[in-house]
Amino acid sequence: MLNYRKNKKKIAFHRQYNQYSGGHQKVRDYLDHCMAYGQLDVSLWCESSSKVNANLFSDIPGITYQQSYAPQDADIVFLAGMDWKNYLPFYDEKQTKVNLIQHVRHGDKRHPLFQFLQFKAVRLCVSQAVYDAIIPYANGPCYVIKMGHEIPNIKLHRDIDVYVLATKQPSLGKQITTVLQQRGYHVVIHDEPTERSMVYQAMAAAKVTLALPNKTEGFYLPGIEAMQLSGWAVIPDCIASREYSSPGANITMCELSADSCLHAIEAATSAMQTWTYFLHKRAGVKRAREYKPQVERQTLYRVLDSL
Repeated sequence: MLNYRKNKKKIAFHRQYNQYSGGHQKVRDYLDHCMAYGQLDVSLWCESSSKVNANLFSDIPGITYQQSYAPQDADIVFLAGMDWKNYLPFYDEKQTKVNLIQHVRHGDKRHPLFQFLQFKAVRLCVSQAVYDAIIPYANGPCYVIKMGHEIPNIKLHRDIDVYVLATKQPSLGKQITTVLQQRGYHVVIHDEPTERSMVYQAMAAAKVTLALPNKTEGFYLPGIEAMQLSGWAVIPDCIASREYSSPGANITMCELSADSCLHAIEAATSAMQTWTYFLHKRAGVKRAREYKPQVERQTLYRVLDSL
């Protein structure tokens, strides 16, 4: 067993986990992928203060937890987001850097994340939109690894007219909710960080889910979650949402404005009354299920095999 561990490469993860987000969840997924790979000795330094999903990075079997961030002994350093800022004091040209890129803003020269593209790394892009945003600037090879996500199979009576997921746009979400309630809709809104299980329950009980993203995203998971769990998904265009929102499924794209969202909700409600609705729903569920965790894992393994 000791000799086996010596033959493994060491990979070091870093997380400042102050508030739950889909980005943190995806880093946890990649941590799990690396653990399952079997050829890596995985360490993690984590500073955690999140009250929602507080144990996301806690008590993971088989991981070596670092008391202070010490990537210098690792063969591979795994970096995502602003992890670079903490890694650069230890920067070693000889180390392999694997950089998970989850947002198109990395390719924006005005954004703080852009500066890190100058450093050579193997970059893993969660969507084609992210790849297209960074490829002109990235130092090192870039790969698209299609998002993998496990959506629970929940079936509930749809007694909510509209569920508004507004954790990223709380003011806009409240504004839309007020108008919908004035029009007689039964609305449930989450405008603060919320446990995933509660989000899934609300989606599954909703005829229509309106999920409000940032203006741009690298990949917006609530879109595929709402297609599978809700009757219909309404998602303002955030660039990456175009990947799964082509016509034919139970999803409507709109602008990130109250008027546009309200119009899209009315249209979605009407669409659910037509005889073709079940075809849209079936197409949406099929599309959502294309984002399989096992495909993400196997694609990552092909990259790891090449390191």
